Amino acid sequence: MDAAARSKRGCDGTKPGCAPSRSGDVVLAVRGIELQGPHGVYPQEQEAGNRFSVDVEMRGLFAQAVETDELSDTVDYDAVVQRVCEVNRRRTFHLIESFAGAIADELLDRFERISEVRIQVRKLSAANLGPNAWTMVELSRRRA
Repeated sequence: MDAAARSKRGCDGTKPGCAPSRSGDVVLAVRGIELQGPHGVYPQEQEAGNRFSVDVEMRGLFAQAVETDELSDTVDYDAVVQRVCEVNRRRTFHLIESFAGAIADELLDRFERISEVRIQVRKLSAANLGPNAWTMVELSRRRA
């Protein structure tokens, strides 16, 4: 709620629901999106597929949602997960670096409110590294 609306309601920052307007950085994140995909350098990886875990962290125009409690003032994280899954289904990647880059590009292209995104992709079944080893890439991109 803006200052004019708070003033009309008698909000002075001391009553519940009448906090003064504050600016700050809002970060949205979705962690642990589990995927199975045909991504990898080796033919057996592309054939059998690998397990991946993806984390998405987003910065952008979300602060208004803190005040309005409206989904239209933020990014729907269900839609974010759907876009990540779509990238996984649509293309095959040799490298997790290019997989992360494609996810970042997709989110920046699809959601105008996102100004910066950080993607982590973990390959949970890395060939030749042992049963408990995994690899990871972290990539950040900003809107131009």
